[in-house]
Amino acid sequence: MVKKSIYETDAVKAFVDGMSAVSQRKYRFARQLLAEVGYLRYPTAEKVDGFDNLFAIRILTPGNERLFYCYEVGDLVLVLHGYAKRTKKIPQRELETALRIRDELLGGST
Repeated sequence: MVKKSIYETDAVKAFVDGMSAVSQRKYRFARQLLAEVGYLRYPTAEKVDGFDNLFAIRILTPGNERLFYCYEVGDLVLVLHGYAKRTKKIPQRELETALRIRDELLGGST
């Protein structure tokens, strides 16, 4: 039974297509789990500190990818932006990109 519908931006789809096969499988598993259960827990995902309604799917492979997502009213989850993590902290540019996309999609209602 699906609890959440998942919407991926075109940029996320392109990012996922560029990931390794192992990373793609891990992402598809996390996305399916999010749809069926309605939420993800650590280590599969984490809340982005300091921001309401912003989370990151953690793809723990040598590529070490992260995909930002947020919840929309009702049963919709928006997957906003993906990047390959290279440092301990989230790069400011990647965070700003995810927040801009979130605000565009939600109409600034966050």
